[in-house]
Amino acid sequence: MSTVAAAQPGDTADRVMPRPHLNSLFLPQDSSLRRGFISPNVPREAQFLAHFEDRCIFYDVFWDEAGKRILLHGPPPVNLAQHYRNARYTARPSGTRLRARGHHSQKVHIYSLAAPAGTTHLEVEFAGMTFTVPVGANYSSWFEGQNLLATVSKNNDLQWIADWARFHVVNQGASAVLLFDNASDRYAPADIEATLVAVNGLDKICVVPAPFAYQRPDNALPDNRFWAHFLQPSLFTNMFRRYAARASGILDCDIDELAVPLTDETVFETARASRSGTVYFRNRWIEPVPVKPRPDGVYRHRDFCLAKADDDVTRGGTTKWAMAPDRRWMQDLRVQPRAHLIINRPPLTRHKPGTAYIAHFRGISTSWKYDRRVTLESDDTLVEDTRLSALLKSTFPEAGSAS
Repeated sequence: MSTVAAAQPGDTADRVMPRPHLNSLFLPQDSSLRRGFISPNVPREAQFLAHFEDRCIFYDVFWDEAGKRILLHGPPPVNLAQHYRNARYTARPSGTRLRARGHHSQKVHIYSLAAPAGTTHLEVEFAGMTFTVPVGANYSSWFEGQNLLATVSKNNDLQWIADWARFHVVNQGASAVLLFDNASDRYAPADIEATLVAVNGLDKICVVPAPFAYQRPDNALPDNRFWAHFLQPSLFTNMFRRYAARASGILDCDIDELAVPLTDETVFETARASRSGTVYFRNRWIEPVPVKPRPDGVYRHRDFCLAKADDDVTRGGTTKWAMAPDRRWMQDLRVQPRAHLIINRPPLTRHKPGTAYIAHFRGISTSWKYDRRVTLESDDTLVEDTRLSALLKSTFPEAGSAS
């Protein structure tokens, strides 16, 4: 198991990336043009309509890792397909007209444009409108050689974020965190940065504001409920192409999930040793029943270790992944990471060894999707996950702060 290096005093500036931003392009508020729905005549729930992203053209515009191409990514066109096909791109200040090549999937459309060195802005002609957007830097060198822990988060308790990071530093050898903050209103990005700086063993920290709509399922289409789930897949594409290309390894793990090792090998080591450079993990739900109640009602990962007896990690569905992003097949822009899988991967690249599993905590949640409140009511169907319990005790032996 990897050892943990203590953070050095005064090294905050070297550890925290000056806050980057997404160079986004949206249709104007006063434009009548909007992205529409598939099956547009089907009635929709109010919650779906309130969170549907109908104005985004591109979530981000940035240089690729080699500094040769500009990458643009965003939602699929739906009814705007003709406008995307007719779009024109000009490099500024050179005035060079650029040709866009598409690398698309069901939920993320990527365009690559070979561009001259020195291009600082991209002029985009779209649906009779002209936009100018900055071309963002590529930050892959910032995370070069790091074991990167990546996630999207909104309003999760700061102590949860600290505990999540600390667990993976101690038990998986994580050395860096990339966190996309999806419009949290409980605190500022600087508060997340300060929280992560206090976690010993993190060498590199980056918090990226992503103040965009997070889509809800489309229950009007039960066979395709997540077709409009645009943002998270695009942010994972952003992570993969703008930040993580030179990382030693990447672990995809939400704040309510801990990658529990079953051997002395870390998930990063497993991914690097695999033929494909990828590894997938099974899921075990940890129920929102604390081992003992807390008088203040404030619960953390360490308070939960009970699971249903029939929820066996050897049979649970694969839920998360780790990868070594240096493999040749990953350079294809059609290869796109998602929360639960990597799409357009070649055959035989779904390695699933029993070196770890994902403990998924029902009690670590803001209940934004459905009610996941802590309950004190236990029953005979729950058993202690002894492996998880032991690791939580060894990682958080103190009674106070876990950072």
